[in-house]
Amino acid sequence: MKLKLIMLVSLVAFGFAATANAGNVADVDSDLVPDSFDNCDVASNGPNEGSNQVDTDTDGYGNACDADYDNDLAVTAADFGIFLGTFGGTGALTDHDGDGSITAADFGVFLGQFGGAPGSSGLACAGVVPCTP
Repeated sequence: MKLKLIMLVSLVAFGFAATANAGNVADVDSDLVPDSFDNCDVASNGPNEGSNQVDTDTDGYGNACDADYDNDLAVTAADFGIFLGTFGGTGALTDHDGDGSITAADFGVFLGQFGGAPGSSGLACAGVVPCTP
């Protein structure tokens, strides 16, 4: 401890700044996971949510924003069939909010993506199974 204090005093005495600034880190959805590491960077799925970076099908898109259950990069009627098969029950693949039940809240995520693609991911390997960042 003494050595660290002496070094700090010496650096300050010679005009060197004693603080470090790492800069800003982007986190668009404010879920405490930086966008470049966030598998769902448009919907909160960080450490404070039950869906904390869960990616059941390992495609690089987190369950919180991935209604493409068959991994063809499109949310279609085929995915709707998969969702209907689990609605009212349980199923990790279609559980978007991580609460263990497939409910209207999960259906809302599906509807929001129907006709489009899985949600945005900051992972470079997103869309490749398995996506291992």
